[in-house]
Amino acid sequence: DLGNLLNRTISMLNKYQEGRAGAYPGQVTDYDADLEAVIEDNVRAYFGNMDNFHFSLALDNTWKIISRANKYIDETMPWVLAKDDSKQAELQSVLYHLVDALRIIAILIQPVMTQTPKLIFEQLGISDSDHSFASLEIGLYPEAAQVIAKGKPIFPRLDKEEEVDYIRSQMSTPATDEEDWDPEETELVNAKDKTIKFDKFDDVELKVAEVKDCDFVEGADKLLKFRLDAGDQQDRQILSGIREFYPEPKDLIGKKVIIVANLKARKMKGEISQGMILSAEDGDDLRVIFVDESLPNGSLLG
Repeated sequence: DLGNLLNRTISMLNKYQEGRAGAYPGQVTDYDADLEAVIEDNVRAYFGNMDNFHFSLALDNTWKIISRANKYIDETMPWVLAKDDSKQAELQSVLYHLVDALRIIAILIQPVMTQTPKLIFEQLGISDSDHSFASLEIGLYPEAAQVIAKGKPIFPRLDKEEEVDYIRSQMSTPATDEEDWDPEETELVNAKDKTIKFDKFDDVELKVAEVKDCDFVEGADKLLKFRLDAGDQQDRQILSGIREFYPEPKDLIGKKVIIVANLKARKMKGEISQGMILSAEDGDDLRVIFVDESLPNGSLLG
């Protein structure tokens, strides 16, 4: 979440305001006051927790600011404001509040993360500024600061092959002796209590589909609208309630996903949805399941 917030903010500042956030504008948009309140409340709570040696709770306070700032982007939609000349003051306010929030976040994580704050300050163009706890007041991001021309991931992706090789090298012999293993004695764990027979599962038609376009649904906070090539005579449309997990829907274009192709179509927010996109959930996290891009659109899974 932190890396994503930094990357999006740097990218938008360079795209819309030539890398400069300008002066603190006060509270301009309908969401500025709430963001500032969340920052101030959690900074206070952070110090209370640090003073009482509740370090994990102090980090929770910091990550609440990160979460609120990411949500703030989705609420204010800077990419929409940038298209309207009459909304430039709101756009400047949004981008300023984001860089200032990142400045404050980087200060708060300094006692725990020794390298990341330095990288954030560099990308925000404020390496020489005061980063002490005394500078946590909102609105202190320097007016003349210039963010880095091209943001760099502060948490770069690991090399897949290297990590797989390492994991394999660390794998130990299974604790269970193969000779003693009896699959009939294995206790299976299912999220749903009811089991189904194969013929019922066989009724479900799963297909590979390519995302041709993806966008928000007007008037819907949770929905994304997908245009998909699933090997039909024409593209089909599916609505999915995953907007909070994919705030930049255009990033999904070109990906290949798995859909339930024979699910009965239904209307959602006045839009037709012709199937379901499969995803995986782990706690509060959700990710769409992508498949090998070499698979032809419309390929059957089973």
